[in-house]
Amino acid sequence: MYTDIMVDVETTGTNPQFSGIIQLAAIKFNFDTEDVGGTFDRCPQLLYGRFWDDNTKHFWQSHPDVLASIQARQEPGVPVYRDFVNWVCEDAPSRGYRFWAKPSKFDWPLVESHLLQCDLDMPFPHWQSRDLNSWIAGANHRSVSPPDMKWMVGQHTGPLHNALSDCVLQLRMLFNAKKGMFHEILPPVE
Repeated sequence: MYTDIMVDVETTGTNPQFSGIIQLAAIKFNFDTEDVGGTFDRCPQLLYGRFWDDNTKHFWQSHPDVLASIQARQEPGVPVYRDFVNWVCEDAPSRGYRFWAKPSKFDWPLVESHLLQCDLDMPFPHWQSRDLNSWIAGANHRSVSPPDMKWMVGQHTGPLHNALSDCVLQLRMLFNAKKGMFHEILPPVE
């Protein structure tokens, strides 16, 4: 049985009220056994009232091939979000899935605001949200700030700035941290 879902989004900005999700991806997994299950990977069109912020638009202009591949897959947003909720709920454990993201304080509110806009219930209660960066920092006894993961780009096996390949990378980071293999996911502590 799967107990958790790793989620990643690609967006038009960072404000949960006004920014739009352009790619929503997730992977079901079992935290204890590290079994990995089904995936969700869709590219919704922007919902009404969502817009691009200038900094994010500039970022995506410097990655035109990635943005073009996302835009080529775009489909009406409301059915995407409805399908996501159905996918999450189809085999959910009785207590529901834990929602993992890096960081969850970004992805969770964005997903929730889109679901609410579509009159859908958020299938993840806020207390089931897990921040991958904080979890790794705590597991490695780092009390300062979340670790800088920018160097992980070299270990990325899929396309950069693709939500599904980011989910795969985040799962690898979590599973390695669970095993205490921080040398594979964190730069040395100075």
